[in-house]
Amino acid sequence: MNELDPNAPVTEQASFWWVLLSEGEPTVADSREFAEWVARSPERVEAFLQAARLTSALQSGAIRWPDTSAEELLSAARNALPEIGRLPSASHGGVRRHTALRAAFVVAGLAVAGIGLFLYRGAQRFETALGEQRSVVLTDGSLVTLNTSSLIEVHMEGERRTVQLLSGEALFDVAHDAARPFEVVAGRATVRAVGTQFDVDRRPSGTTVTVVEGKVLVSGTGENRLPLAAGEQVTLGVHATRQPVATDATTVVAWTQRKLIFAHRPLADVAAEFNRYNRQSIEIRGAELRSQEISGVFQANDPGSFLTFLARLPDVHIEKSPDNLHFIVTLESRGTGS
Repeated sequence: MNELDPNAPVTEQASFWWVLLSEGEPTVADSREFAEWVARSPERVEAFLQAARLTSALQSGAIRWPDTSAEELLSAARNALPEIGRLPSASHGGVRRHTALRAAFVVAGLAVAGIGLFLYRGAQRFETALGEQRSVVLTDGSLVTLNTSSLIEVHMEGERRTVQLLSGEALFDVAHDAARPFEVVAGRATVRAVGTQFDVDRRPSGTTVTVVEGKVLVSGTGENRLPLAAGEQVTLGVHATRQPVATDATTVVAWTQRKLIFAHRPLADVAAEFNRYNRQSIEIRGAELRSQEISGVFQANDPGSFLTFLARLPDVHIEKSPDNLHFIVTLESRGTGS
């Protein structure tokens, strides 16, 4: 087997490791190198899992392949992702149709899955656990990045594309298709786009839509559609829709880099954000302390850095539970307050 190319796309590297570990004869050194490779980023974990899923799907006898030749599928795949152009054609060297298809789809990952996988009818669900993030390429080529504790349901139909955000937050990078509008439904909020990038954050208090690129139309139940352009944000509350405001979209979507950026945010809100991503929970007690505003940049999966910051504030006391999973933050001189 050829050696791993560190400059190859992450999907191709993931395919290399999947084939080596599942069909090759990996050494102890190979296993150690794979552990180091996969631990470097969540994207590598996701790419490896996708390679495993796609391989399993291709080997399933339940799959109904479309009446498209292997040569046509591989040609389309090469046009979509030039990096797989090195693959042999299905007619070269006696490579069987199944082998060529499998190689193309495993190397290309989900980006090529939409070319030939008309396999999954009906809705698909994608979910993340606490602290987990993942990216999913839909069959139309749109990319959805899910934040922590999020759940979406995808409906791809002939004349429309609909994604229901059932909980959490997601960043949508929509593939342009003027004939098939792309809609995201989150509670009472509906966002329509053709080809654009936007973030939808669904909370119990309402849903916030932030446009990163392009334009979208946002509407609530029984409301007219409200146009939003890049750098604009609107929140559809449980009872009313707030007016659109200008915002720094890069700050809003900093979570995709596992960063939390705060500008004059109350400590109570900051702690709540950290609690979205971690098993450790931080509770700010006392009205004065809860309302105290701070600014800063933190790693979402590092609540310890926030606790260190809090410990440096004047008169702040931090009490931790025996299992180190719950922290109560108070002002020493004023007690717990209310």
